[in-house]
Amino acid sequence: MRSISRRGWQRERRDDLPLSEVLHVLWGRRLLVVGIVLSLVLLALLFGLSRDPVYTAEAVVSIEPRERLANEEEGVSFVEEVQGHVVTQEWLRGVMRRAGWKGTPEEFRQRLDFHIVALGGETWLRVRFTGSNPEQAARAANTYAELFVEKVERLNEDRLAGGTLAADALVQRSAVPSSSLRLLLYAAAAVAAGVLAGGAGALLLEGRTRSWRGARDAELTLRAPVLGVIPDYSSVGEED
Repeated sequence: MRSISRRGWQRERRDDLPLSEVLHVLWGRRLLVVGIVLSLVLLALLFGLSRDPVYTAEAVVSIEPRERLANEEEGVSFVEEVQGHVVTQEWLRGVMRRAGWKGTPEEFRQRLDFHIVALGGETWLRVRFTGSNPEQAARAANTYAELFVEKVERLNEDRLAGGTLAADALVQRSAVPSSSLRLLLYAAAAVAAGVLAGGAGALLLEGRTRSWRGARDAELTLRAPVLGVIPDYSSVGEED
C-alpha cells in the first residue's frame, strides 16, 4: 500500500472516531496493548505481594434503650453515651488480653474502627478490626463485641447515665475470617489501566503512520468501499 501523506493517514479521519474504527486500530496494535496490560498486571502483583496482607473483620452489636426514644438521632446519642460508659482504658486492655493481642495498645486502637448505624428504629454498633491475618481480625472484632455486651449487662445493674437509662445489648452478627481480595483488585485495576494506556498508545502510533496496512485502512480513510488492492512494487525497483 502506498503512502498517502507525511502527516499520517489517520489525520485524514474525523476527530470523532466511531467505535468500529477504534476497535480496528486496537486489533491492529493488539500486541502492544496486550504487552502493556501484562506488564502492568505483573507490576501490580509484585507490589501486592511485597506488602503485608490486610484483613478486615466486622462484628455487629445491637443496642436498644429500655425506654422509648423520640427519633433516630436520640438513638445515636444514646449509643454514644453507652459507648462512653463502656469503653475505658482498663476495659480496652481487657479486650486486648482476651483477643491475644501481642502489639501495643496504640497499634490496637489504630486497627480498630467502629460506626453507629440507626435504621428503622434500631441502632447498631459496627465494630471493625484490621489484622495481618483473618483469624486475628475476626478474634479481635468478636472479643470487642462480646466484652461490650458483658459490660453493658453489668452496667444495667447500676443503671446507665446516672441511673436514668438502661440498655439491652446483643451481638447481632459475629465476625468470620475472610480471604483478602487485594491482589484481585490490584490485578483488575492494572488491566483497566493497561487497556487505557495501550489503547491511547495504539491510537497515537496509528495517527503517525504514513501508509495503509490493508484495504480496511483505505476504506476507513476514504469512506468508500475498496474494490481491489494493487501492491506497491516501486521500492523493489529502487533497491535493484
